[in-house]
Amino acid sequence: MVRLGGAGEATPYSDLDFHALVTGDVRWRRNVVVDGVPVEVFHNPVRKVRAMFAAEDAATITMYAQGRAVLPHPDLDALMAEAQALSAAGPVPRPLSEAQRFNLIEEVMDCRGVVQQPTHALLALAVASRAVDRLYAVNGWWEVKRERWPADLAVKNPEVAQELNAVLVASEPDSRQAALETLITRLTGDLAYRDGGSEPQAVP
Repeated sequence: MVRLGGAGEATPYSDLDFHALVTGDVRWRRNVVVDGVPVEVFHNPVRKVRAMFAAEDAATITMYAQGRAVLPHPDLDALMAEAQALSAAGPVPRPLSEAQRFNLIEEVMDCRGVVQQPTHALLALAVASRAVDRLYAVNGWWEVKRERWPADLAVKNPEVAQELNAVLVASEPDSRQAALETLITRLTGDLAYRDGGSEPQAVP
Protein backbone atom coordinates (compact mmCIF):
# COMPACT_ATOMS: atom_id res chain seq x y z
CA MET A 1 0.00 0.00 0.00
CA VAL A 2 1.28 3.45 -0.87
CA ARG A 3 0.50 6.99 0.18
CA LEU A 4 2.08 10.24 -1.00
CA GLY A 5 0.44 12.92 1.11
CA GLY A 6 -3.21 13.86 0.95
CA ALA A 7 -4.96 16.36 -1.26
CA GLY A 8 -2.78 19.45 -1.42
CA GLU A 9 -0.18 18.05 1.00
CA ALA A 10 2.59 16.83 -1.29
CA THR A 11 5.51 19.11 -2.11
CA PRO A 12 8.62 18.66 -4.27
CA TYR A 13 10.35 17.53 -1.06
CA SER A 14 7.80 14.89 -0.02
CA ASP A 15 8.83 11.28 0.34
CA LEU A 16 6.92 8.21 -0.80
CA ASP A 17 5.54 5.95 1.94
CA PHE A 18 4.81 2.26 1.52
CA HIS A 19 3.30 -0.10 4.07
CA ALA A 20 3.89 -3.80 3.48
CA LEU A 21 2.09 -6.57 5.35
CA VAL A 22 4.39 -9.43 6.31
CA THR A 23 4.07 -12.78 8.05
CA GLY A 24 6.01 -13.83 11.10
CA ASP A 25 6.97 -12.05 14.32
CA VAL A 26 9.35 -9.39 13.02
CA ARG A 27 8.72 -5.81 11.88
CA TRP A 28 11.20 -3.48 10.22
CA ARG A 29 11.57 -0.23 8.31
CA ARG A 30 13.71 0.45 5.25
CA ASN A 31 14.47 3.65 3.39
CA VAL A 32 15.82 3.83 -0.15
CA VAL A 33 16.24 6.50 -2.81
CA VAL A 34 14.65 5.84 -6.21
CA ASP A 35 15.45 8.31 -9.01
CA GLY A 36 16.22 10.93 -6.38
CA VAL A 37 12.95 10.34 -4.48
CA PRO A 38 13.23 9.17 -0.85
CA VAL A 39 11.09 6.10 -0.20
CA GLU A 40 10.18 4.64 3.19
CA VAL A 41 8.86 1.10 3.49
CA PHE A 42 7.26 -0.05 6.75
CA HIS A 43 6.97 -3.83 7.13
CA ASN A 44 4.51 -5.00 9.78
CA PRO A 45 2.53 -8.16 10.57
CA VAL A 46 -1.25 -7.67 10.55
CA ARG A 47 -1.50 -7.95 14.35
CA LYS A 48 1.07 -5.15 14.79
CA VAL A 49 -0.93 -2.88 12.50
CA ARG A 50 -4.04 -3.57 14.56
CA ALA A 51 -2.06 -2.86 17.75
CA MET A 52 -1.08 0.53 16.29
CA PHE A 53 -4.72 1.15 15.44
CA ALA A 54 -5.65 0.34 19.05
CA ALA A 55 -2.97 2.76 20.28
CA GLU A 56 -4.50 5.47 18.06
CA ASP A 57 -1.32 5.85 16.03
CA ALA A 58 -2.49 8.71 13.82
CA ALA A 59 0.13 8.26 11.10
CA THR A 60 -0.64 4.56 10.66
CA ILE A 61 -4.42 5.04 10.72
CA THR A 62 -4.16 7.85 8.17
CA MET A 63 -1.93 5.74 5.95
CA TYR A 64 -4.34 2.82 5.90
CA ALA A 65 -7.42 5.04 5.64
CA GLN A 66 -6.15 7.12 2.73
CA GLY A 67 -3.57 4.90 1.03
CA ARG A 68 -3.94 2.98 -2.19
CA ALA A 69 -3.51 -0.77 -2.42
CA VAL A 70 -0.70 -1.73 -4.79
CA LEU A 71 -1.23 -5.48 -4.38
CA PRO A 72 -4.77 -6.16 -3.08
CA HIS A 73 -5.13 -8.74 -0.32
CA PRO A 74 -8.06 -9.65 1.99
CA ASP A 75 -6.07 -8.71 5.10
CA LEU A 76 -5.18 -5.36 3.58
CA ASP A 77 -8.79 -4.73 2.55
CA ALA A 78 -9.93 -5.41 6.11
CA LEU A 79 -7.28 -3.13 7.63
CA MET A 80 -8.13 -0.30 5.26
CA ALA A 81 -11.83 -0.58 6.14
CA GLU A 82 -11.00 -0.57 9.87
CA ALA A 83 -8.74 2.47 9.45
CA GLN A 84 -11.40 4.38 7.53
CA ALA A 85 -13.90 3.77 10.32
CA LEU A 86 -11.38 4.83 12.98
CA SER A 87 -10.43 7.92 11.01
CA ALA A 88 -14.05 8.98 10.69
CA ALA A 89 -14.72 8.41 14.41
CA GLY A 90 -11.67 10.37 15.60
CA PRO A 91 -9.46 9.63 18.61
CA VAL A 92 -10.72 9.57 22.18
CA PRO A 93 -10.40 13.11 23.64
CA ARG A 94 -7.76 13.36 26.38
CA PRO A 95 -8.54 16.14 28.87
CA LEU A 96 -5.67 18.28 30.12
CA SER A 97 -4.34 16.96 33.42
CA GLU A 98 -3.44 19.24 36.31
CA ALA A 99 0.23 18.37 35.81
CA GLN A 100 0.04 19.30 32.12
CA ARG A 101 -1.74 22.54 32.98
CA PHE A 102 0.93 23.42 35.56
CA ASN A 103 3.74 22.69 33.09
CA LEU A 104 2.22 24.90 30.39
CA ILE A 105 1.76 27.81 32.81
CA GLU A 106 5.29 27.35 34.14
CA GLU A 107 6.65 27.49 30.59
CA VAL A 108 4.67 30.65 29.86
CA MET A 109 6.19 32.26 32.94
CA ASP A 110 9.66 31.18 31.79
CA CYS A 111 8.95 32.97 28.52
CA ARG A 112 7.89 36.11 30.41
CA GLY A 113 11.24 36.06 32.16
CA VAL A 114 13.19 36.27 28.89
CA VAL A 115 10.77 38.37 26.83
CA GLN A 116 13.49 40.91 25.96
CA GLN A 117 16.12 38.30 25.16
CA PRO A 118 16.80 36.67 21.78
CA THR A 119 15.90 33.25 23.21
CA HIS A 120 12.29 34.36 23.68
CA ALA A 121 11.35 33.45 20.11
CA LEU A 122 12.82 29.97 20.52
CA LEU A 123 11.09 29.30 23.84
CA ALA A 124 7.74 30.79 22.82
CA LEU A 125 7.54 28.75 19.63
CA ALA A 126 8.46 25.57 21.50
CA VAL A 127 5.71 26.20 24.07
CA ALA A 128 3.21 27.01 21.33
CA SER A 129 4.09 23.73 19.61
CA ARG A 130 3.43 21.74 22.78
CA ALA A 131 0.20 23.65 23.35
CA VAL A 132 -1.12 22.81 19.89
CA ASP A 133 -0.25 19.15 20.45
CA ARG A 134 -2.36 19.31 23.62
CA LEU A 135 -5.21 21.06 21.79
CA TYR A 136 -5.39 18.21 19.30
CA ALA A 137 -5.49 15.68 22.15
CA VAL A 138 -8.05 17.59 24.24
CA ASN A 139 -10.42 18.09 21.32
CA GLY A 140 -10.17 14.55 19.96
CA TRP A 141 -8.59 15.61 16.65
CA TRP A 142 -6.25 13.36 14.71
CA GLU A 143 -2.68 14.61 14.78
CA VAL A 144 -1.26 16.06 11.57
CA LYS A 145 2.24 17.17 10.67
CA ARG A 146 3.17 20.56 12.09
CA GLU A 147 3.51 22.15 8.67
CA ARG A 148 -0.18 21.39 8.15
CA TRP A 149 -1.36 22.93 11.42
CA PRO A 150 -2.44 26.35 10.04
CA ALA A 151 -4.56 24.86 7.25
CA ASP A 152 -5.93 22.04 9.40
CA LEU A 153 -6.82 24.32 12.30
CA ALA A 154 -8.44 26.83 9.94
CA VAL A 155 -11.00 24.11 9.25
CA LYS A 156 -11.28 22.64 12.75
CA ASN A 157 -11.25 25.90 14.74
CA PRO A 158 -10.50 29.19 12.94
CA GLU A 159 -9.99 31.04 16.24
CA VAL A 160 -7.23 28.65 17.28
CA ALA A 161 -5.68 29.00 13.82
CA GLN A 162 -5.62 32.78 14.23
CA GLU A 163 -4.12 32.55 17.71
CA LEU A 164 -1.35 30.24 16.52
CA ASN A 165 -0.67 32.48 13.53
CA ALA A 166 -0.35 35.48 15.86
CA VAL A 167 2.47 33.68 17.70
CA LEU A 168 4.17 32.65 14.46
CA VAL A 169 4.17 36.05 12.74
CA ALA A 170 4.72 38.37 15.71
CA SER A 171 7.61 40.70 14.98
CA GLU A 172 7.99 42.04 18.54
CA PRO A 173 8.60 39.92 21.65
CA ASP A 174 5.84 41.60 23.67
CA SER A 175 3.23 40.85 21.00
CA ARG A 176 4.58 37.29 20.65
CA GLN A 177 4.26 36.78 24.40
CA ALA A 178 0.73 38.17 24.44
CA ALA A 179 -0.28 35.89 21.57
CA LEU A 180 1.29 32.90 23.32
CA GLU A 181 -0.61 33.62 26.53
CA THR A 182 -3.88 33.82 24.60
CA LEU A 183 -3.19 30.45 23.02
CA ILE A 184 -2.21 28.82 26.32
CA THR A 185 -5.23 30.25 28.13
CA ARG A 186 -7.46 28.45 25.66
CA LEU A 187 -6.17 25.25 27.29
CA THR A 188 -5.64 26.30 30.89
CA GLY A 189 -8.57 28.68 31.38
CA ASP A 190 -6.27 31.22 33.04
CA LEU A 191 -2.64 31.56 34.05
CA ALA A 192 -3.17 31.20 37.79
CA TYR A 193 -1.22 28.54 39.65
CA ARG A 194 -3.25 26.02 41.63
CA ASP A 195 -2.26 23.66 44.44
CA GLY A 196 -1.55 20.17 43.23
CA GLY A 197 1.02 17.42 42.96
CA SER A 198 1.56 13.82 42.02
CA GLU A 199 0.48 10.70 43.84
CA PRO A 200 3.13 8.99 45.99
CA GLN A 201 5.14 6.45 44.03
CA ALA A 202 7.30 3.61 45.30
CA VAL A 203 11.02 4.07 44.74
CA PRO A 204 12.59 0.94 43.19
